[in-house]
Amino acid sequence: MTPTTFAPAPAGPRPTGPATDPADPVAAARSLRELLREQQDEAERLGHYTDEMHQKMLDLGLYHLLAPVAYGGAEVSLTTWLRTVIEISTGDPGSGWCYCLGHSHVIQLASLWPERVQREAFSDPAGYFRASHSLAPAGTAKKVEGGYLLSGVSRYQSGSPYSTHAIVYVTVEGETTSDGAQRTAQVLLPRALYRPLDDWGGDRVLGMRASGSNSVAFEDALVPADHLVDATWAGETDPALTGAALHGNPLYLGSVQSFLGAELAAVAVGTARAALDEWEALARIRSAPLPPFAKRDHDPGSQRLFGEATVKTDAAEAILLQAVETVERWAADFVAGRAPLTRAMDTRLNGLTLEAGRLAADAVDLLFRSAGSSEARPGRKMERYARDIMMYRTHAATQYGAWMQGIGATVLGVQKSAFDLPAVPAAPGTPASGA
Repeated sequence: MTPTTFAPAPAGPRPTGPATDPADPVAAARSLRELLREQQDEAERLGHYTDEMHQKMLDLGLYHLLAPVAYGGAEVSLTTWLRTVIEISTGDPGSGWCYCLGHSHVIQLASLWPERVQREAFSDPAGYFRASHSLAPAGTAKKVEGGYLLSGVSRYQSGSPYSTHAIVYVTVEGETTSDGAQRTAQVLLPRALYRPLDDWGGDRVLGMRASGSNSVAFEDALVPADHLVDATWAGETDPALTGAALHGNPLYLGSVQSFLGAELAAVAVGTARAALDEWEALARIRSAPLPPFAKRDHDPGSQRLFGEATVKTDAAEAILLQAVETVERWAADFVAGRAPLTRAMDTRLNGLTLEAGRLAADAVDLLFRSAGSSEARPGRKMERYARDIMMYRTHAATQYGAWMQGIGATVLGVQKSAFDLPAVPAAPGTPASGA
């Protein structure tokens, strides 16, 4: 395939965007906390946050944070973005997941698709661009006159209820890569070409019921050829062929695994903060389980437990924010030609996001186990947070043991990264490298 060379975006009015960008998006997200908590039950029943919440987020400019300035966005830093996600998730973890995984794929669009497609997508009549996304190939694309014809069902398209587009992975029939492998591609599908299925929310799933992780179905959907882009990794693509050149911002360099890990961990940190708030509220009114039966906020054992959960959560957030600052620095250095950006670097950095998520999840577990059996009943906030954090732990990108093995193998030099197969062992008697 011949890569597309980006030209600068043409000057003109901003196609979409709020009347004013939020001066402090983190504070704007925090202002929604109490309403998010009031609507938790309704959001779980619906499978996504309410229409009222959707409109408030839109009015506050929270759907434009990562979008390029040229298309009505704010181009906030990844640190600001993740702190915003943490705030929304502190109000309701499932809603935080729905918000995060709907908006974050702005980066993929602005990084990988040609300028014509970007301008069209960012000019959506909804007044914003959001795209659900799934990592697994879940359909086929067949080249026909006028583009490609797509059919399939893509599962776990988080954020889909309020998305204007879906990004799906497909197998491209009759096409191979330069090394002879079957070609797969990411496809940007406008909302008119797919339909979310009613398979999320309520009791259909254990946790993150408000995440809007519905499947999306598409049948004989015709898209122009430039709606398909090959699945690329940031450090292996010439920056001149990415949105980093189009928009003059390394934020739009492409995909790295550690950013996906950071998104999910941000929701986990928000879940832990929500659990801390609920446990503290209970501690003010409930007695300790052992003599002298003081209120739990004055009970030394309860204080130690709460302190441990607090520190785990604080550490998780600190690690997470350090990780995304590193992603930004690496991207800037790579675009400027100062340093390489390798999958091995990404593999090791992703370990920090996993550690952040594990600390946050451990904090929730600690708080839930000690809150009392009455808090395990359906409809109780602590019960919800426990279910939500268990759902976080089931995600393929959060499988701690598997990733740590890949990180260890990478650091030991047995394989290039967690994404690569192990190197073929040298024959017996062959000198070691450097011998």
